[in-house]
Amino acid sequence: MTCYAIEDKNVYTGFHRGALGGLDASEREEAKLEKSCSYPRDCYTRILDRIPNQDVHTSGAKPVCKANLGSSLRDCLLSSTVDHLRNIAYDARISLSGASRKADIVELLFNELPKQLDRFDGIVSGFGLDALSVVERLLEGEFVEGGRQSRTNEMSSFPFAFLCKKAGNLTWFMPLELREAFAKVDVRKYSRRQETRAAIARLLSTYVVLGGIVPVQEALDAYRQCVPEDLFSEEQAMQAVHELTRGLRSPFSRWEHEGVTYIALAAYPIRADDCGYCDFTDSSSHNYRLESMRDDELYASLVTCRQQVLPRAGMGDLLHKSASEYVYGLPCVQSLVSYFDLHVPSGESEYMFADRMVDELICNFMFRHHTLIAELGRLTRQGWYLCEGFNTAPMLTSLVVRLYRELPRWEFNGWSEVEYIDIQGYPCLIGESLLVPSEFALAS
Repeated sequence: MTCYAIEDKNVYTGFHRGALGGLDASEREEAKLEKSCSYPRDCYTRILDRIPNQDVHTSGAKPVCKANLGSSLRDCLLSSTVDHLRNIAYDARISLSGASRKADIVELLFNELPKQLDRFDGIVSGFGLDALSVVERLLEGEFVEGGRQSRTNEMSSFPFAFLCKKAGNLTWFMPLELREAFAKVDVRKYSRRQETRAAIARLLSTYVVLGGIVPVQEALDAYRQCVPEDLFSEEQAMQAVHELTRGLRSPFSRWEHEGVTYIALAAYPIRADDCGYCDFTDSSSHNYRLESMRDDELYASLVTCRQQVLPRAGMGDLLHKSASEYVYGLPCVQSLVSYFDLHVPSGESEYMFADRMVDELICNFMFRHHTLIAELGRLTRQGWYLCEGFNTAPMLTSLVVRLYRELPRWEFNGWSEVEYIDIQGYPCLIGESLLVPSEFALAS
């Protein structure tokens, strides 16, 4: 296992009450927003929250139509560049043979675009939720700002809307002729289908982050039991599985074992300044990368764990929550954040130190499987002095122990140690324990 650079980078000798000390959760977030501190969005489990094909707003493009918002289709075409007109024809699959002049291309597109009902329906059927929402609003005559940049940029190849500038902002709109031509397309039908797929993907990803691995069919059965009215086909479900596990940048992988299809955690986030081998990167995560952890032996051991412990999957409290909402919402996490807000070392960020410290503890316990003793020792080397009889900083020691006991644990099938003890009646560990006897005594 690699070690965090923070471990030996600083030896803290003095602490003071930070700018966020004593604030409740809502006040704290408001204060951070005022300082434009977006660090919490980049926390470890929050990187794993992102569901593929959901962030599809459409900025990053340049306006190629100089018409006014609300102009007629003909005016929009006349105000577009020739290259843009050719792209529209290509995306709408309209042949431009015989139309060499701009006037000829405009006339052809003006006549043919409203007739492309099948093409319109075919394009929107493959859109993600955000793009579908944009199309719905365009059909209702709204002007929709382009939003943030997206890798998929689905709207950029949508030939039935125009991107113009409005008060300096890039804005999409659909001319009246096209709105009337495609008014009967049931875009909401595709949105409902995508919402179901997104819910399934969110459920799968949450269970995998908390438990390390999950049988696909088990998660789907749990979803059907919790939301019986939300009907979905096997094809939709497997599409969600495919989207969740496709590509080298996905932190999830599809794993076949003894005739069962699982989704496993294939990578976990680390700070970019850590040492170690990384083959996953994510430019939108600022100073974070995803470190590969594909390990068939680990997966097989987790399968054994799942067979011996009541599954966490199917619990109602996880159905509509992401992993970060669950983990960062735990009272033990909030207590630790509050403690570090009140004990900020000189030279550290008033607004980001507490999140970073708690973030590292969560990742070390959940993904790196660091022992409790090891983490208390790491904090001691930073200057917190926890390991000298555990008495010199009793409050912090108690909070770290509490965090350790209440975070989800893979060997407990996603339950925390506290929950596992409640279920089993006694911590009868399965497989190779990540706890040593002295740690059970400390955590008791």
